[in-house]
Amino acid sequence: MDWKHIRFDWNHARSFLVVAEEGSFSAAGRALNMSQPTLGRQIAAFEQELKLTLFERVGKKLVLTESGQKLYQHVSQMAESANQVLLTALGQDESIAGKVSISLTELDAFFRFPPLVNQLKEYAPNIDIELIVSNQVSDLKRREADIAMRYQRPTDLDLVAKKIGQETVYLYGHKDLVNSFEDKSPNDIADVQIIGFDYGDHLTQHLKRSHWLLKHNPFTMVCNNQLVQWQLAKYTRSLILLPEHIAQENPDLRIAFKDHFEPFKIDAWLVSHRELHTSKRVRLVFDFLAKYMAI
Repeated sequence: MDWKHIRFDWNHARSFLVVAEEGSFSAAGRALNMSQPTLGRQIAAFEQELKLTLFERVGKKLVLTESGQKLYQHVSQMAESANQVLLTALGQDESIAGKVSISLTELDAFFRFPPLVNQLKEYAPNIDIELIVSNQVSDLKRREADIAMRYQRPTDLDLVAKKIGQETVYLYGHKDLVNSFEDKSPNDIADVQIIGFDYGDHLTQHLKRSHWLLKHNPFTMVCNNQLVQWQLAKYTRSLILLPEHIAQENPDLRIAFKDHFEPFKIDAWLVSHRELHTSKRVRLVFDFLAKYMAI
C-alpha cells in the first residue's frame, strides 16, 4: 500500500461519522465530548482534505450530500474495523481493575440491581460499574455496553449469551380496581384501560387471541417508561404489563383478568461480546450477574 497518499486526519473521519449519525453538531458534540466550534472546524478540514462537500443544512438538521452518503459507507466500515481492534485488545486485558458497563431495562435497574450493588463491590472491589438504563437494545458490537440483559435470545454469532431465567408477564392494576372487576370478564366491562408502550398491534392481537372483543379502544394512554407506568397504575383506573416477580414488589398491585389473559413467557438472557467475554474483569461481572440476577 502506498501510505503517502492517505493524507486525511483519521480523527476528522470519526467526527464526520458521528455528525452523520447524530444529525447535528450539538448532538455529535455531546457524543464526542467536544465543543460545536471544534467539531465544525474538523468537518470543514475534512471536506477540504477530500475536496468534497459532505453536508447540507435542511432546517435545523445536517443532511449528507450524495458524496457524503457514499463516503459514509466506507467510514462506517473503518469504524467497525477500529472497534474490532479495540474489542480484541480489551479481550486480552488480564486486569481485574477498571470499568465495566452494564445495560439494564428500567425495571431491572430499579428493582433488581440495587440490592446487589454492595455484594458486587465486595466480590469485585477494584471494578467500577457504569450502569446504562434503557429499554432500547444496546449495541454490544459498538461498545454501547460491555454486558447487557436482554429478553430475546441474540442471534449474532459475535455475542455470548447465557439464559438466566424466564419471566411471566401478566396484566396488573391497583387492588381496588381489580377487586371491582370481581369475576367478570373484560368483555363485561365497558371501560377497561391498558397503558401500552406504543400504538402497535402486538398486544391487541394477543388480547384477541385471549378472546377479548375490544368493543372500545383500551389504549387511550401510551407510555414507554415502565416506572411511570408503575405510578400510573397506582393513581389511575388503568392496567399495565409487568413481570410477576417485579409486580410482587408492590403489595397494592393485583393480577387482572387472570382467567381471561394468557400471560407472556419471556426468556431472560445475559449477553456480552465474544471478544470482551475473555476479559477477566468483564467475565468476573458477567458471572456474578448470571448467578445473582437469575430469575
